[in-house]
Amino acid sequence: MHAELSSLQSLSSTLTTNEHALHTAIASADAQIAALADRELPNIDEVLVAPTVVGEQLYRLVAEERGIAEAMFVLGRALDRGRIGGEVFVRLMRGLARERFEKKVLVGKIARGLGLDIDVGGV
Repeated sequence: MHAELSSLQSLSSTLTTNEHALHTAIASADAQIAALADRELPNIDEVLVAPTVVGEQLYRLVAEERGIAEAMFVLGRALDRGRIGGEVFVRLMRGLARERFEKKVLVGKIARGLGLDIDVGGV
């Protein structure tokens, strides 16, 4: 019975500590929300449009590379479900992989040229 009581007191103490941490985090989040509510929203063109032509090329290449990765994933699922054959899968996958690699190389070159420190997946 004493062990049970001790265990419940320990649990109560832990819950009190967690509740205090939760209330502190909520108060901090509310303060952040209040501070940011008065802030002016940035112009959408400044956020979504690259400041330079090279930056725009970088955005486009990264988007295309991610699109190719998604296409490769869908192609793998199509093979798993038997919608395409192995020969078609290999032919399409090799082409997509080659194109994706080329895009990653360009992304790496542009990023280094802009002085960015990004990981382009081993390229």
